[in-house]
Amino acid sequence: MLVIPLRNIRPSQKAESIEIRVVKKWIAVSKSSDRDVKKSDLCYQFVDIHGDGIEAVGKAGQVEYFDSIIRLQSCYKVTGYVCTKARDFMATVNHSASLIIGKKARFTPIEDQEIPKFCFGFPRYEMLQNRIKNNKVLTGTFNCIYT
Repeated sequence: MLVIPLRNIRPSQKAESIEIRVVKKWIAVSKSSDRDVKKSDLCYQFVDIHGDGIEAVGKAGQVEYFDSIIRLQSCYKVTGYVCTKARDFMATVNHSASLIIGKKARFTPIEDQEIPKFCFGFPRYEMLQNRIKNNKVLTGTFNCIYT
């Protein structure tokens, strides 16, 4: 099965096999417009061998399920996800798409020491002045550390 780079994933495309390392996990909480309803998402940051990153989102109510199949710093071949438009608020990865993962997503462990273990997306110093009043995008150029 063909493995595609994360940089080639676009919103609404059919899921193709990807090989990734899971570098980060968190719960994102947001309030709806009526201020009484909170929405929680289980989020992951994936990186591939090319140093490209993408955010994957699952239901926060399925934390135990995902904890049983996904380990931080582990590498997987992933299929069965859904491609969607990336969040435009508080984005952690500079990518046009993100992945929705559920129980149909398959995470097959792989051995791959070449996939970066740490990634970050700091904005350039010159970009900071423009973000003082517009902090929707949290990231800049995505850089990875291969160890």
